[in-house]
Amino acid sequence: MNTTLFEFCDGLRLVHARMDGVRSVAIGVLTGAGSANESAENNGISHLIEHMLFKGTATRSSYDIVKEVDALGAQINAYTTKQATCFYTIGLDDASEKCAEILSDLLFASKLDPEELEREKKVVLEEISMSEDDYGDVCADIAAAGYFGSNPLGMPILGTRGNVKKFKREDLAAYIAANYRVKSTVIAIAGNLDFDRAKDIVQKYFVGRFSAGEREWRDAPRSGGPVQNYRFKDIEQSHIIVTMPSVKYNAESDLAVMLLNQILGGGMSSRLFFEIREKLGLAYNVYSYQGTYVGNGTLNIYIGTNRDSVGKAADVAAQVVADIRKRGLTREEFDRGVQQLRGAYILGQESSGSIMRLFAKHALYTDELFDFDKRIRDIYALDYDGVGRAIGGELDLSAACVAYVGREVDKDLLQRFADRA
Repeated sequence: MNTTLFEFCDGLRLVHARMDGVRSVAIGVLTGAGSANESAENNGISHLIEHMLFKGTATRSSYDIVKEVDALGAQINAYTTKQATCFYTIGLDDASEKCAEILSDLLFASKLDPEELEREKKVVLEEISMSEDDYGDVCADIAAAGYFGSNPLGMPILGTRGNVKKFKREDLAAYIAANYRVKSTVIAIAGNLDFDRAKDIVQKYFVGRFSAGEREWRDAPRSGGPVQNYRFKDIEQSHIIVTMPSVKYNAESDLAVMLLNQILGGGMSSRLFFEIREKLGLAYNVYSYQGTYVGNGTLNIYIGTNRDSVGKAADVAAQVVADIRKRGLTREEFDRGVQQLRGAYILGQESSGSIMRLFAKHALYTDELFDFDKRIRDIYALDYDGVGRAIGGELDLSAACVAYVGREVDKDLLQRFADRA
């Protein structure tokens, strides 16, 4: 795979990955405007804009957009995260320029029609309702709010109902002008397209069209003590999320922490899965996951269980964490984790969409080209003792925050984890 990071005269960056043996091309426009770039007053505007850019341009209706993409045999979509919004297509190589032209039309010629805005608000409000009915999502939102507090990372990506209802066309236009900036935007192209052709396409449809300037990453490391957030609901399943401080994106020890996450709760051979599900039958769904941002990071445990098992499941999870913190990983776990990391990266290389997202995010967050071969070498260079030292500061239960959604329980979950710190 041949890769290039190129900067145009206006500061726009193109990250390109030529993938032999595929016929697909993924084109993504990743801009650093997500919920962590918002305030309490405009929380949700990044996500609403993601919706609205599909609702018609000066030359295309919303139906024309999807009809043209379908006629190419391609796909078009978008997503909003805490720190970015991405608009992308995945199609055959011979449709690359047309896909890029359609993405450009969405970004630079969207009408943001007030009537369409009122209709799309209803769609987003339904999406919020759907999320509110998914109590795992609710738990994740109150976990972020509890852990990050006033930091913008604690706000929900979908925003609040009140904010969504009040947004006007001029609010969206002003936010785009202020945040869709050239120095905080990356165009990523991965697949069966050579670099010169990719550069010509980006020059034609994107260069010179974004606002000048760059964004400020508003995600300083969290400060503050442990917090617990409860939301009692008369539901069958109880949801627990434990959030602990961890490394930021691209930290020096990030591979070691990825390996730790795999062993803790990253799969069916993980300690949490074995102890809580396989050994004791306390949960169907139990896992750990990372949250990595430009200036912040978390390591999280999720447990879905019934009300009567909440205390026991929490105790077992706390003990698993305490055991790893005290004794570290076994050599067998270390070897297995290395292979899991290697497999995840190599298998991800087979998808143009996955490569596009990986390279775009890395370029946006670090201003550097992701070095895939070096990443694989670094995985194999992981040393058992070195990993042990690198993860020595992880799994700090004394700084953990706990979120709970489910039937009423005694409010002692945070203490159950603190007792094993």
